[in-house]
Amino acid sequence: MPQNLKGLKVLFFVAPKGFQDEELEKPRRVLEAAGAEVVVASTSAGPVSGLGGAAQEAVSIVEVRPTEYAGAVVVGGPGSVEIWENGIAHKFFRMVVHDGKPAGGLSLGVGLLAKAGLLEGKPATIWLTPDALRALKDGGARYEKKPVVIGGGIVTADGPSSAEMFANIFAELLDGSRTRSGR
Repeated sequence: MPQNLKGLKVLFFVAPKGFQDEELEKPRRVLEAAGAEVVVASTSAGPVSGLGGAAQEAVSIVEVRPTEYAGAVVVGGPGSVEIWENGIAHKFFRMVVHDGKPAGGLSLGVGLLAKAGLLEGKPATIWLTPDALRALKDGGARYEKKPVVIGGGIVTADGPSSAEMFANIFAELLDGSRTRSGR
């Protein structure tokens, strides 16, 4: 497990309501234990709440700069479908990937990466719903029925049960101990 992410900031983009708590909290614990700073962002600044109901503060995606972050993740959950079309988030994640930094998505959050055009020609997994599979297909991704998939520096996970595995792989991409192809 990576131990030295000190000085690195990672952005977690969540829906204002209905994100999957475990998909935020498990990766947050892994990254913070390795020394990274985790910043939660949403469509606007203020309180956000997951499926568990606990509220926490988020910054607005409008206010964050990709250059200040070492990587970025979209958290899933039923509420994340509402943020799939967020153009500002699309631009943020495209800039992160363009700069060669790792990006990721968990469960339905992967849909935002597909809609942003970041999964074209890449393998990916997602929480299985007809709309989610359509988003992957329309985004040019190759669906793989695996818990976690890595392709071109983008990590995708199929749901909360895979959140810890996702977090460890994402941390390895951040610290350079794993290559962008996943090896």
